[in-house]
This record gives sequence, structure tokens and C-alpha cells, in this order.
Amino acid sequence: MAEKRKMLICYDITDEKRLRKVHKILSGLAMPVQYSIFEAELSNEQLECLKEKLLPCIDSDTDKLTIYRLFKANAKIELALTTHDTVLFI
Repeated sequence: MAEKRKMLICYDITDEKRLRKVHKILSGLAMPVQYSIFEAELSNEQLECLKEKLLPCIDSDTDKLTIYRLFKANAKIELALTTHDTVLFI
């Protein structure tokens, strides 16, 4: 089985139609952290497939989409929790 790594995916899409497409693609395989930020555990093959799906949905002149690889297992630091145990990041 291919090794999976944590990824943080952030985007700023200027067009509403493209924004919905990107959000829908990411919602299918990643967990939303905030509206335009997702966290996912992906193998290299899954990451390549995701990039192939996302590239036609963005305009490289006006949009920004960045995928960060989180190398440490404990890269996330939780600073605050709401009363509903939802994690807030500062």
C-alpha cells in the first residue's frame, strides 16, 4: 500500500464558478479546515490525480492554489476548542 502524507490545501479563486468546482473536488477527498483550506492524507498517486483534476479548474493568471506537505506527524498545534469540540486555529 502506498504511503500517505498529510497535505494542507489552500486556495483563493476569483471566479465563483471555478471556486465552486474546486471546492466540490476537494470536498470529495479532503476535510475542510476553513472555507478555503482543506486537510487531506494522500499518496503520491492521489496527489497527482488531484492536481490533474484541479488544473483545468483554475486560472493561473488570477487564482492561487497551494498544496503544502506536512512532514511531521504532529505538525498541527491546537490552541483553542469551542464548546462543541470544533478546533479553532490561530
